[in-house]
Order: sequence, then C-alpha cells, then structure tokens
Amino acid sequence: MKKVILFSMAALLSVSAFCDEAWSEGARFNGDPITEDPILLLPTDQMSYSSALAKGEPKSVTIIAQDKEDPNVTASVFADQSGTALEGTVAWDYTGEDYKDFPTDDTYLLTETITSDSEEKVYTRAVTILPEPMAFLALTFLGALFLRKRAKSLMAILAVLSLAAFSAKADGIVSDVSVLQMWPFDRLVIINYSLASENEGPVFDISFSGSFDNGETTFDLAEKGTLLEEGFDGTVSGAGAHKTFWVPDETFYSQYSENFKVKVTATEQAVPPINGEYLVIDLSGGPDAQSFPVSTLDSVPQGGWSEEYKTTKMVLKKIDSGTFNIGSPDSELGRDDNEVQHEVVLTKAFYAGVFEVTQKQFELVTGANPSFLQSDKYPVEKVSYNMLRGAEKGANWPSDNKVDEDSFFGILRAKTRYKFDLPTEAMWEFACRAGETTALNYGMDLTDTKNDPDLATLGRFWYNGGGNPETGEVLSGHAPVGLFIPNNWGLFDMHGNVWEWCLDWYQANLGTDSATDPAGPETATYRALRGGGCYSPAADCRSAARDYANPNFGDYSGYGFRVFLAQ
Repeated sequence: MKKVILFSMAALLSVSAFCDEAWSEGARFNGDPITEDPILLLPTDQMSYSSALAKGEPKSVTIIAQDKEDPNVTASVFADQSGTALEGTVAWDYTGEDYKDFPTDDTYLLTETITSDSEEKVYTRAVTILPEPMAFLALTFLGALFLRKRAKSLMAILAVLSLAAFSAKADGIVSDVSVLQMWPFDRLVIINYSLASENEGPVFDISFSGSFDNGETTFDLAEKGTLLEEGFDGTVSGAGAHKTFWVPDETFYSQYSENFKVKVTATEQAVPPINGEYLVIDLSGGPDAQSFPVSTLDSVPQGGWSEEYKTTKMVLKKIDSGTFNIGSPDSELGRDDNEVQHEVVLTKAFYAGVFEVTQKQFELVTGANPSFLQSDKYPVEKVSYNMLRGAEKGANWPSDNKVDEDSFFGILRAKTRYKFDLPTEAMWEFACRAGETTALNYGMDLTDTKNDPDLATLGRFWYNGGGNPETGEVLSGHAPVGLFIPNNWGLFDMHGNVWEWCLDWYQANLGTDSATDPAGPETATYRALRGGGCYSPAADCRSAARDYANPNFGDYSGYGFRVFLAQ
C-alpha cells in the first residue's frame, strides 16, 4: 500500500517536460444575452458557413427563408446535401436568384437545419432586411449599436470566425489555435488547438486565457466562465487536434470586440519513474476509459493472485538485469540447430507479465476478442504481430520502438503513458529460465520429446489436454492462465499454452559471440515466437525452443503474447 501511495505522489509531483503557448488570431465576440429581437441586415450582406459544429463535421446544411406575414412566400437560401464533410466556407447573399424577389423592410424567418454524424441542429430566427436608405439612417443614428446588431446575425454560428493560428515557437507543442463563438444560438465559445509531443500517450497541464486588447491584458477563461469537455479539469490527454468549450458568465454581458483572442498554454507532464516489485495496470474502465491507472505492489497479495489480475487488471513482475546463456547445450534432449548457446548480458531491469494476456484483458484494451476458443481467463489467441504493434510504425523494430496508435500496444501506451511492448528473444528466455540452465524452468530436463511428465506440471501442451496425439483431435485446448506451477520468479505458463510473440526478426543463427542487450537482426521475413503451445509436443515447449511466423499471420489459435516493459 505504501508503494501505491508513493507512486501516486510521484505522478502528481512529476516535473513537466516542456511548456509552450500560442494565441489565436483575433475574432469577433459578442457577450450580449440571447435575444429574440430581429436581426438587421442589408440586402447585400454576405454570410458564410463554417464547417465546425460543436460536435462533428456538418454533412448536410439547409437554410430556408419564409415571409413572416405570408408563409406561402419561401425561398431556399442555401442547401448542401452532399453527405460528405463540408470544408471551408460557402458564402451567400440576399440578392441571390432564390431570394431576389423578397422585398426589403419586411421581417422573415430563417430556418437552418445542420446535420452531422453525431447531431442535428435546427435554428429559426427573425431577420429584417433593410433597404439602402434605411440602412444609411440606421448606420448614422445607431452607429456602433447597428454594427453590433449585424454581428449578432443568425448566421453567427456559421460565420467565419475560425481563422488560421500561429504557434509561439517553431518547435512548440501548441499550434493551430482558433476561436469561434456560437452566438446567437447559445453563448458557447469553441477553442480549437493542436498539441504535439515526441512521447506516446502524452498528458498536458493546460490553461486558457482571453484578451480583448491584443494580449496587453489577459484574463483566465476558467475564472470568467465555465470550461467544458476537454481541458475542463486543467488536463488534456494525447497529441493531435483538440477542442475545448467555454461558456462566458454574466461578466461579459454587453462586452463586444472585433479582436477577441484566446491563448492556449500547455505543459507536458513527465512520466513518473516506476519502482516496485510488481506493476499493476487497472483495465477495469474498458476500451472507453480515458486512462488505465498504473500502480505498484511490494509483494504478491495475501492469498495469491485473485481472478481480477487475470481479467480486469494486468500484473507484471520486476526482473533484475543479469547475464545468462541463451540457447541450449548440445546434449539437451529435443534440441534444434537454431539454439546455438552463447552468453547474453542484459544491462537493464525490466518488467515481465506474470500471466499471458487473457481474452478479457485484450477485450478491455481493444474492445475485441479474436480468439477461437473463447473464455475470459484463457490466453488471447489468433493475434498477429501486426495486430499487437501495427503494420506501419510498429514494423520498424529494431530501428525504433514506436507502435501504431490503433494497435494493442498503441492503445495501452496512450492510456498508461508507459512504453509497454513485446520482449526481445533474450528478455523472454531470461525471464522464462528464472536462473535455471535446464530445459524446463523448474530445474528439470526432458525425459521424453513428446509426452514429458515434468512438463505436464508446468504448462498446457499436446499430451496433457491440448489434444489427442493419436487422432489429432483438440481436447481442452488452452488452459486458463495461472493453472500450472510458476517458475522461480513467479511467472506462469512460460512453457506451453500459446506461442508468445517476441520483438525480434527471426534468424536461424543466434550467433556464438557474447552479446549485450541483443535486439535481433535489422530485417528479415519472419518474427520470432517462444514458449510452445497447447498443440505442441514437449520438445517445442523448452526454454530454448524457437519458432517464427509472418508478422501479419494471426489466423492460428496457437499464437498469443505477454506484456513486457523495458526500464
């Protein structure tokens, strides 16, 4: 419990990695309360339609004008039913073909219907079109008031107030800041901005300032109104485009500006270091969760690992750095030629999954379960290397350790902020052996390459329930994780159950010289797999046994994986 508290404090007190700020361009702002007074317009006024709704992109826009005195007099002012996202602006005027016969000095009803994937909005407002002489008089006697009335057009929601932004620094993390007021339908102000980071799953401390005098004096938007959705609590997660809403309070009634600007200030939080014997990821929020909390434990809970650690939580064990002999000696029963033995030095500690990733855990991260033999506590299977890391960024190992955002590890990294990944072959075998030099990680060698009685106590393979070797019939198939005896470091099912993907490109020759933190060849055709599976004979489940497959191949219920974290 003490570790959990210290870890949480470290997260809160972590030093920010980088801070940046950027202003929007100036935009029109009107703080008057909502009114039903008719809007005064000139016949030649141009109104433009903005593609940014509060939620979603408009895909259908219709604007109909109707004579308030004679409902039979209507005209289609503007219509776009393209069904695709409308970008940029569409301008129209009151002297267009559909509207040219509407007399001035009368009041009309304008009804707008705007539809996106996520919402539909219908607005109706009274509009009085002024003849030129009346417009001149109004401008003469009403002055700025008239100009404000024009600014309060029904089409303000459609007005082009989203202008190109500039970043305060060329290499900054804040850019593309723009502001749009949704007046007169409501007083909502939309703030669009983009955040950049070199890290995966970044989290930013964020604040918003406003100014009516080109930044000479500023005020905190959070203190002068209500922030909604992203950033309302002072934090934003993830790089890319973001949108925060601000509802100004009554302080701004009667406030008007043609040069309203918003400044976005973002500070990227540093990821706190991990220091615990066990690392626990809470997946209970499921695929819709904004984050997966990470905590640590000093020891195995009293009574052992409960069911939650195989379903709604994921637990990893700290493995200290060390030196061992990868591969197998010539005398080992069941040995293959691709297991040439040599020394490997691992210079950094890492965390290894106590269990293979289960179907429930995979589903809570991705929202899907591709497995053939489905059960929450069974290991997830029918997963390819590319499903786990991605076929684009994730295909670059060992050039870098980036992953695709929509892959399993992409999602896990974004929601934990830690770079979880598959292990290298060296990390996997070091964790499997747990200090042992024998074929099996419990200090035992094989006595039979097919049906070995010692292996039957350590994991599920063909001869202890995986299948019938005489008929080829699948019996129980996979076993629930944690059913068999763990190795000396408390890791379960390192022998059998499912073959586990590793990071490395596969090479038949592991080498003969001593290697330090080996990452595998620069390129090859196949990715490496370790551990054997429920359809394997005993020889294929040894600590040194190796296999390989095309990284895109996942249509096989014998392939699964385990989560690691390099320090």
